[in-house]
Amino acid sequence: MSQYALLPLQAGGETTGIDGTTMLIAMVIGFIIGVVIAVGAAYWVYKDATKRENNELAWAIGVGALLFLFFPIGVIALIAYVILRSDETTTEPMTGETASGEW
Repeated sequence: MSQYALLPLQAGGETTGIDGTTMLIAMVIGFIIGVVIAVGAAYWVYKDATKRENNELAWAIGVGALLFLFFPIGVIALIAYVILRSDETTTEPMTGETASGEW
C-alpha cells in the first residue's frame, strides 16, 4: 500500500499496475470528497454558531479550511468547536397556536 502513496513522488523508478489515468481519477475523486467534507462541516458550524451567537464566519472558515488543508488538525478544530461552543441557543418564542395548513 505504501508504494501507491509514494507513486506521485517517483520519477522513473518501479512501475506499478496502475496507469496514470486511473491514478489521476483517484486523486480527483479524493479531492472532491475532501472538498465536500470540508464544505459540509463548515456549513454545519456556521449554522450552529449562528444559533449560539458565536463568531460564525470565523469558526466556519477556520474549521473548513483546516479540514481541507490539514485533515487531522481540522478534526481537532471541529472537536474544539463542539467543546467550546455555548450551551444556550437562540430559539423562536413558542406560541400557543397550532401549525397552519401548510404543514
